[in-house]
Amino acid sequence: MGKENSFFIEFSDCRITAMVGRLLQTTPYDTKHMANTFGILSALVLAFSAFVAFKNKEEFELQKQATISQENSRKVNTKTFDGLVASITTLEEDKATADTSRDEFNVKLEEQTGKNKKVEGEIAAKEEELKTTQAMVASAEDKLKELGPVRDLAPKIERLTASIEELKDKVTILNTQIDRSRGEKARTGEALTGSKKRLSDITSGRSLPTMKTKIRSIDRRLGIVTLAAGIRSGVIGGSKVAVMRGGEKIGELSIKAVSANLATADVIQSTLKEGEDVLVGDTVIPVEEVAK
Repeated sequence: MGKENSFFIEFSDCRITAMVGRLLQTTPYDTKHMANTFGILSALVLAFSAFVAFKNKEEFELQKQATISQENSRKVNTKTFDGLVASITTLEEDKATADTSRDEFNVKLEEQTGKNKKVEGEIAAKEEELKTTQAMVASAEDKLKELGPVRDLAPKIERLTASIEELKDKVTILNTQIDRSRGEKARTGEALTGSKKRLSDITSGRSLPTMKTKIRSIDRRLGIVTLAAGIRSGVIGGSKVAVMRGGEKIGELSIKAVSANLATADVIQSTLKEGEDVLVGDTVIPVEEVAK
């Protein structure tokens, strides 16, 4: 606007100077001509003033629009910043929940290991008792054979026979108890193996093979995907999971935070199938399970 105004000012100055010169050249008694000249000069000054005012108003409107645009941008940036702060707070809370779940799981694993050792000790004691009883039965049977068919020893034989039967019953009971203890050991062993496998998956940063869930919501503005499952369903923080649709992999997600029943993740843009994007309702499984 500065250059345009200077141009018009210079132009107007030239016109005004020329007209003033002409005015000076008129005769003193040509008052009618002088009135016309001053009228023209006044019209030119008024026209120029109107033009400058119009330009100033146009510049003011541009500045006003720029100020409004900057204020709108500031509001959007403030809202985005508040959203990011809220997301960070949620992620920190989810991390604390996951740490607590991991510590509880380690305590349960130690308890299960202790129970397993106790059962093994009980089985060893029962097997030792069984060996002792079997030795007593064998000794009693040998003595019975040595007595022969002597009638005077009949009462003693009956007592020995009853003792043998009682010992046999005891052996049967002990065998039943040992079988039961072995079954309990097998169950605790399987539970211990499963616990160790689960702990291994957690520490290795892989979601459990049995994990299968769906995308619950997507925040396109912040780029955050929320899953409808958490650590209880086998979602592990830091792991990568595959997004499936119609039996095909659309892309991959990186798990950022996990709570008991929810998880948040980022979309790994480089893995997205051309022309596709993740959608609410898509199935999510561990990336290791895609090939299977």
